[in-house]
Amino acid sequence: MAHSFGESYRVGSTSGIHAITVFCSWDYKVTQKRASRLQQDNIRTRLKELLAEWQLRQSPRSVCGRLRQAAALGLAWLLCLGTALGCAVAIHVFSEFLIQSPEAAGQEAALLVLPLVVGLLNLGAPYLCRVLAALEPHDSPVLEVYVAICRIISEKKLKRRRKPEFDIARNVLELIYGQTLTWLGVLFSPLLPAVQIIKLLLVFYVKKTSLLANCQAPRRPWLASHMSTIFLTLLCFPAFLGAAIFLCYAVWQVKPSSTCGPFRTLDSMYEAGRVWVRYLEAAGPRVSWLPWVHRYLVENTFFVFLVSALLLAVIYLNIQVVRGQRRVICLLKEQISNEGEDKIFLINKLHSIYERKEREERSRVGTTEETAAPPTLLTDERDD
Repeated sequence: MAHSFGESYRVGSTSGIHAITVFCSWDYKVTQKRASRLQQDNIRTRLKELLAEWQLRQSPRSVCGRLRQAAALGLAWLLCLGTALGCAVAIHVFSEFLIQSPEAAGQEAALLVLPLVVGLLNLGAPYLCRVLAALEPHDSPVLEVYVAICRIISEKKLKRRRKPEFDIARNVLELIYGQTLTWLGVLFSPLLPAVQIIKLLLVFYVKKTSLLANCQAPRRPWLASHMSTIFLTLLCFPAFLGAAIFLCYAVWQVKPSSTCGPFRTLDSMYEAGRVWVRYLEAAGPRVSWLPWVHRYLVENTFFVFLVSALLLAVIYLNIQVVRGQRRVICLLKEQISNEGEDKIFLINKLHSIYERKEREERSRVGTTEETAAPPTLLTDERDD
């Protein structure tokens, strides 16, 4: 950083910077045309900045010019702040007018005017501020770049603070709640699943667009597989079973309305099946098998018990299969750990054998050196 700072501002060598830029800035290692063109553009921009700063130092602004520049900057800042405050005050006044107006309170379409106005102000105000920022008089392009950078930073920081996180848990609960309401209402409104499908499609794309444009990543990571398991578990046991129990109770026990509906003359919805069977019995022998199905498969409790027993048997078999798989997994883990211990034992055994061989070789070399030493001494004594 210190080296870059010295190269950029020429600390300690302020004189002759134009000549240094002209004669010493070219990198002769560059051979490609595109890289050389980029280097030319960089040197050209650098010379423009140096000449602009040199002209400012040679012809400084007068007092009136500085006051004019300060007035223009202050006016731009005041206009930006005034725009923000004006938008806030306008939204507040308009909302109070809608609340107090009796005509607007009775119309549902008038409630959408305020969000529309807020959205238009949010879209138009940033462009107005950018136009005002472009009219600010700056002495040098370097200062303009620094001001713009301080503003690409403040905008990012404010967006980070302002952007909410996408609440995965809340959206999952909303899906479960909507599906539960669909299951509860399908008996009373058969077209409700179709409405639910259309609503899910629209909500999915709306929330996807909102997530990509307005939300930030959550601080806590979520596992997709874990969330899918939780979603299916909550959707099956509390939602589906609760809705099934409620509908069964409504069909068998709750008395229908006596003023409207297809079951208004019956004591319960379940009696509609018996009435339908009577009509089928009187219709002729061609549909005589339908009353038999209703009598022996719907009203007979033995068939219900048989289906329940089969369901429990399937659940029990699945539980046993899962337990068997868990036991196999535990056995495989134990086998892997035993194999690892065997490998460690073999490695330690090999190390001990190798160390023992090294010690034997060292001792053998030592004994051979000791036996070879006395003849050398005798020859030395004879030489003496």
